[in-house]
Amino acid sequence: MNTYGWFCILLSCLATFCSAQNNHTSEPKALPIALPCTAGPKIMGIGEISETGARVQFHGENIFGLSYEIQKEGRSIHSGQVVPASNVIRIHYPNQSPGTYQLVLSGTTCTGTDQQSFTISPPAVNAALTHVSKRSKARAASRDSYELFLNTTGYGYEPDAKNGLHPDWPERIEAFRFSWGYGITGIRLCVRWNDWEPTEGQFTREGLQKVIAYCRTRGLKLSVFFWPWRMQGDGFIPEGHQVTGHRGRPHELDGTKRMGSLASEPVNAKLYRAVHALAQELSAYEGGYYMSIGTASAEEFTNPVIGEGSGGPKEITGFEPVFQEGFRLFRQERGQPYVRPTIREWDAGAALDMSDEAGKDFARYISLNLTRYFQNFAQAVKEGSQGKLLTVFMYPDVGSPQNAWYLHANLGQQAAEADALFGTDGIDRTDNHRKLLVNAVNLGMEKISMNEYDPIDLGSDGPYCSGIDLTQMNREFQKSYTAGVQVIHLAMSFCPAEIKGMEPHLRNLHRRYFNKPYLRPQRRVTPVSITPAFWQGEEIFAPSWTGNNYLKPINDDFWGEIRKD
Repeated sequence: MNTYGWFCILLSCLATFCSAQNNHTSEPKALPIALPCTAGPKIMGIGEISETGARVQFHGENIFGLSYEIQKEGRSIHSGQVVPASNVIRIHYPNQSPGTYQLVLSGTTCTGTDQQSFTISPPAVNAALTHVSKRSKARAASRDSYELFLNTTGYGYEPDAKNGLHPDWPERIEAFRFSWGYGITGIRLCVRWNDWEPTEGQFTREGLQKVIAYCRTRGLKLSVFFWPWRMQGDGFIPEGHQVTGHRGRPHELDGTKRMGSLASEPVNAKLYRAVHALAQELSAYEGGYYMSIGTASAEEFTNPVIGEGSGGPKEITGFEPVFQEGFRLFRQERGQPYVRPTIREWDAGAALDMSDEAGKDFARYISLNLTRYFQNFAQAVKEGSQGKLLTVFMYPDVGSPQNAWYLHANLGQQAAEADALFGTDGIDRTDNHRKLLVNAVNLGMEKISMNEYDPIDLGSDGPYCSGIDLTQMNREFQKSYTAGVQVIHLAMSFCPAEIKGMEPHLRNLHRRYFNKPYLRPQRRVTPVSITPAFWQGEEIFAPSWTGNNYLKPINDDFWGEIRKD
């Protein structure tokens, strides 16, 4: 149970105690006067609107209960209450006809009210029944077929280039063009925020349209990985809101780019707007498939680690002023004083010390911010695309000891809003079984399952274009698809010669899987508690995996209890 749940139980207990005391006195007791909320509630957005409910994002501090009222033309239609577990809630109401309504949102544990109008639209007419395009279309981005996507890892989107693609990528993509068609079904395009929105409110839509035109003529689906880097000093990140490590280094790329804090509300508001515009543009393409976001140097979604991949000292992030102030308030809500988290260091690494309650609380606060950050992203994708695009949660190291520095172990909550899970676990050709462990967790959480293979996973000795083991590639891909992986990604950089050599194996996979109906294997689901293994830096999921079961993360003991001392 999370912090809010325990708080509400405590309130209920206090109420019961006070009621009992009142039964023993003849004097009426004055009702406690609720104090103003520290902030909010302020409605930030209303989405996923249907005839019976909607999704509401709000901002507020120290708000542990909310009431809502639906009005139409000044008349109350329905009211209800909800205990928020995050800054996103779902409201429900009796079936309503299309029209404009008013949502009134109020605090129940403190005073504060906001309202905003929203519209219930009439059911959309299926355009496919009324119009048939005369031009050749790309493959429709169906959600029920097997796929093989090429990642433009590290970079890819170059809005001023001929095709909107960095010059390194078209040659590789065209190498997949065989006599029978393309050996991939789509592209995952790496889009850095500063390339999509160079100046505030100005988006490079023409560049993305060039990429869409390129994919359309080749019948390729298009997905986007959004990497939220900003140019240093461009005014997007306020002072004290830049991701910073425990020794004070900034999270940076190429020495010129910085990233806003997971806990920064002004940065997240700007990110929402940018993702919303990108989703709107991508979803206009009939081959638009998904959007994902990543914060790590290796593109996954984690609490970033500074120095990752450099071989030198590492730093755990979340030490920027805005994040530490949020952590102080988090501890205060739990009845505990602020304590600076302890970081364990070794020659080429660092990890959060979770042996005491302060360390556990920092991991909890990081998890809370990862959840909110992804919810903000997912809502922008859903609303910008009007539900046409999938949202994908991309993560590394499924339950391994590395969770002590990535701090993303609470997958069940962090990825709750995702349509698909994309795990990148596995170091080289000797541990490809972890690609299937990823799949077991993905399907245990009832998400679309995705994984990836890079040249090192498929037998390369390391140097670019040193060759891969094609027999192993064929074997690994078939094992993944058979186990229930729906989308395999080719990561890092396969050279054109290696790609051309894949032809006979990809032709076989094309016949068996590509664009064929996806079948989810039926297997038993095993619940797995993420603690205490997470606190102790041990494997979380692997000990419970038989190779023939799915794994569902459980966080029952993750949030702990509100302490009274």
